[in-house]
Amino acid sequence: MNNIFGQAVNPLSHPYADIFLLGFIAALSLIAALFFLRFWWATRDKLFISFVIFFVVQGCSDAMILSYKHPNMGHPWLYLVRLLSIIWVLAAILAKNYSRS
Repeated sequence: MNNIFGQAVNPLSHPYADIFLLGFIAALSLIAALFFLRFWWATRDKLFISFVIFFVVQGCSDAMILSYKHPNMGHPWLYLVRLLSIIWVLAAILAKNYSRS
């Protein structure tokens, strides 16, 4: 893969790029959780708290990957937790759409 200057970008030539980007994504996930927490606080809607849980799990799992010796290699339990958080949000969306008001 080449960047805009035609130079190859890989983890070996830029060892801290992956770590920086993963930390950035983790921080943004936690900021998104704070926004949804604010919306939940105002409305007390269960869908918003589901998004809070989702973004906290995603942000913490990204931060946990940073502690690994090789951050490019994942761990199966981490992906299972991420999958469960996605299923949680999908269930909350379906419950919101199909609930009787």
